[in-house]
Amino acid sequence: MEAGLTMGSTVRTSFGEEWTIREKLGEGGQGYVYRVERNGVERALKWYKPRVISKTFYEHIKKNVIDGPPSGGYIWPMETTEFDGTTFGYIMEIRPDGFYDMTDILLKNVDFRSYRRVVDAALNIVKDMRMLHNKGYSYQDLNDGNFFINPDNGRVLICDNDNVATSGQSTGVLGKPRYMAPEIVLRRHMPDINSDRFSMALIIFRLLTLEHPLEGKRVNGHTVSPDLQKILYGEQPIFMFDPEDKRNRPDERLNHNATTVWECLPGYMQDIFLRVFGKEGLQNPNRRPTEAEWIDALVRFRSNIIPCRCGNEVFVTEDGEAVCDSCGEDVPIPFWLELLEYRIPGVKGNRVYNCQTCIANADDALKPVGSVISAQNDPSRLGLRNLTEETWQAVTTKGVKREVKPGDVVPLKDGITFNCNGTTIRIKGGDTDA
Repeated sequence: MEAGLTMGSTVRTSFGEEWTIREKLGEGGQGYVYRVERNGVERALKWYKPRVISKTFYEHIKKNVIDGPPSGGYIWPMETTEFDGTTFGYIMEIRPDGFYDMTDILLKNVDFRSYRRVVDAALNIVKDMRMLHNKGYSYQDLNDGNFFINPDNGRVLICDNDNVATSGQSTGVLGKPRYMAPEIVLRRHMPDINSDRFSMALIIFRLLTLEHPLEGKRVNGHTVSPDLQKILYGEQPIFMFDPEDKRNRPDERLNHNATTVWECLPGYMQDIFLRVFGKEGLQNPNRRPTEAEWIDALVRFRSNIIPCRCGNEVFVTEDGEAVCDSCGEDVPIPFWLELLEYRIPGVKGNRVYNCQTCIANADDALKPVGSVISAQNDPSRLGLRNLTEETWQAVTTKGVKREVKPGDVVPLKDGITFNCNGTTIRIKGGDTDA
């Protein structure tokens, strides 16, 4: 006899609606997931195993239903079933087509369309965690099993939101081994926003490198017992790229991907990882980068990933150099968009984001304000399309003022300046052999 619910049976929600069990979609430690149907509408139902829940937990999920999701990036509990004294379930959206478990991506069962899409996925995770934290909540159990990712566009849906609670308030779950912050491994603190930030950075590192930041030579090839886990992830964690402590350096064979990516990362990306996995971030949770800081670094990094003629993607260095590691050729950058603190390569497909031109709130930080396009009849003619609802004020190379209305294009020519969200952006010529 199959454990859990029977196909064709029904469950009643607290709203009085009856849903019919149609198919078992999966099973985990806490319970089962089913495809359910009501009046032609399909949803997913998570049904808990009796031993893992309590009336207090039931009330916790009901509160989350009432409060609603922090953003559209969550597969959030929509309504609970009736509690029979031993167990219950909740209704949620079904995972859409095109979305895959992050574990499938880490195992290379599914590949991203491009590295830019990897960064887009990281940005979407950070954006949605920022929305969650701004409401005073923490996820508490952030790990590789919590994300459905579309590798074609970088969209992310955060699932398994059962343990989301007020920051510092326990739901009885501390986290998944290898993803918990050191202070949680050592039981010195309850899960909160700071421990979320550690786990989030670990997720980002794994997306970019496919590997775990603390699992270098000290871990590879060893059987990791519970006692050793406590040492490696709690008492004495060491980042594989710690500049001062070389005891956990990457294994040349097993960590090759992490080494390759790390050596290509620009300094500001290495620095933000070091702020999490260096000694300070490992020992002092309050010093870990915020979501806003991660967004600033990641949008800059995304801008510095440009295509080579051979089809490979190249990371532009902070010095503005771009050499393809596939064909060995220099990748020309015809123009630069100079911001206050750094510059963005003016190549087709690059974007300028809201957070790069003003202090943006969590809702619209990642809203593109401009996109580099090329003329249909001449790919070498580039321009930046105004994607905002505001008119930009531009000044040509001859000092002539010109309005750039929404939808209009600023031609990329050396010396042109324009104002977006109060920030002056200057166009500067780069390589001319693009």
